[in-house]
Parts: sequence; structure tokens; C-alpha cells
Amino acid sequence: MKWSFVLQQKLKAAGLLLSLMLVILFTAISLNNALKDLDQTMASLYRDRLQPAVDLVLISESLHAKRLVLENQLMNQSTLSPAALAGQLGLYDRQIANRIRHYEKTKLTGDEAILLRSFKQNWDQGKRIEGSIQQLIATDQRTVASQLFSQRGAILFRQSVQSIHKLAQIQSDTGQSAVKEAHRMAAGGSLDATLLTAVSLLVGLVILGLLHNARVVSHELKSFHLN
Repeated sequence: MKWSFVLQQKLKAAGLLLSLMLVILFTAISLNNALKDLDQTMASLYRDRLQPAVDLVLISESLHAKRLVLENQLMNQSTLSPAALAGQLGLYDRQIANRIRHYEKTKLTGDEAILLRSFKQNWDQGKRIEGSIQQLIATDQRTVASQLFSQRGAILFRQSVQSIHKLAQIQSDTGQSAVKEAHRMAAGGSLDATLLTAVSLLVGLVILGLLHNARVVSHELKSFHLN
């Protein structure tokens, strides 16, 4: 009877330990996956949201810089030669094109793709208007150039800036969603870690209980043999 009791206790203990080990294994895997997901989310937040937001700021700065250069030229506040003016505007356009290429490599939402396409169309039209303005300035037709600058040029500039602002708002909204998702993952990982700690403590208590029972049974068996 003593040996049967000991065997039953061992089987119960083995079953309990196996269950606890499975729980620990499942929790560890879940925690590892949560950490990987969190890492990917944070990497995406930088790559697809923070960096593009910087690109948008630089694109906006280049647009305003182009506008200012042309305005100064039309108001005789600048004495740039036609070649120098074209070179200055071309430099800003290359900066914009470079930032757009960066932006297009990120993960775009449907609305972002539409707005970016609209911006590029306005930007292309704006470059053609700027080319016409430069030609008018070169032929000393500043009045006509000023009208083109303040009318059609202003409309395209405003539309381009509005597209940039809308893209920036999308960056803000999706960035906030990504942060909330990261918080959710972190909370899940914290719960898994707490569960893992609790199970580890439970395993320790079970082992202590088994050691205690083993000593008691061993003592009883010795007493039985002595009798």
C-alpha cells in the first residue's frame, strides 16, 4: 500500500509538473512573439511614419523656398541671372524629387497614395509655370510674369501645400494608432511575464512540496521496516 501510494503521488506530481512546463513553454513563446511584434511595430513606426514626416517637412521647406526665390526676383529684390535662377530652382526641385523617392519607398495607405499622386501632378504643373515665369522675366515681361505667379502659380502652390498638410495629418493619425498598438503589445507582454513569474513560483512550491512528502514517506518506510 505504501508503494502504491508513493507511485500515485509520483504520477500526480509528474502530471502537474508537465502541465506547468507546458504553461511555461506556451507563455514563453507568446512573450517572445509579443516582443518580436513590438520590435517590428517600433521599426515600422520610424521607417513608415517618423522618417516620412521629416521628408514632408523638407518638401514643404523646398516649396516655400522656391516661392520666395521667384517672389524676390519679381520684386527686384534679387539680381540672380536667368541661369542662376534656373539653377536655384532646379536645386530645390532635386531635393523635392529625392524626398519623394524616399517617401514612395515607405508603406503607403490608400489615401496617402492618392494625395502623393495629386501632389506630384501639382508640382509638375508648378514647375512648368515656373519655367514660363523665368522666360517672361528673361524677356523683361515682369508684369505678365507677376500675374502668372500670383494667379495660377499661387493656386498650384496652395494645392501642393494642402496635399502636404493632409499627408502630414495621415502620418500623425497612423502614428498614434501604431503607438496604441505598441502599448497593447507591451501590456500583453507584461501579462505574459507576470504569468511566467507566477508559474515559476508555483513550480518552486510544488517541488518543495514533493521534497517534503518524499522525506515524510521515507521516514514512514524506515519506521515500518524497523517494526
